[in-house]
Amino acid sequence: MKYLTIIIIIFFTMAVYVRFAQVYPLLNIPDSNSSKLSNKGFVFTKSYTGSTDEFYKKITKIALSTPRTLLLSSEPLQFVTRSKFLGFPDITTIDMQDKTLIIYATSVFGRFDFGVNRDRVLTWISLIKSSLPIDANLD
Repeated sequence: MKYLTIIIIIFFTMAVYVRFAQVYPLLNIPDSNSSKLSNKGFVFTKSYTGSTDEFYKKITKIALSTPRTLLLSSEPLQFVTRSKFLGFPDITTIDMQDKTLIIYATSVFGRFDFGVNRDRVLTWISLIKSSLPIDANLD
């Protein structure tokens, strides 16, 4: 019984820490030569020739309409999305480098994200393609 109480206290302490942890913008953003997948996050790269300002406006609107998502930084554009149950934070960075769109999504805690970052990025991309018809380059 004593060990169970200790385990429960440790679990709740970690859960509170994760839920209220301060999240800071990422400083190291992958470039267009990065690998597509890692076990901690997802990198989406694609050439983009449309209007950068219009893209940023649309993607910001789409990101902020995602549940539990807040703007973290505007230069480069970064959002934090927290999981529903324990509030684990994930950071999604959107950047244009030499007409290449780079979206990098990664978890802040842990080594594995169960594919939620990949799913979120691909959902945002499908929504942006439907709202910007000029984005035929985003496959």
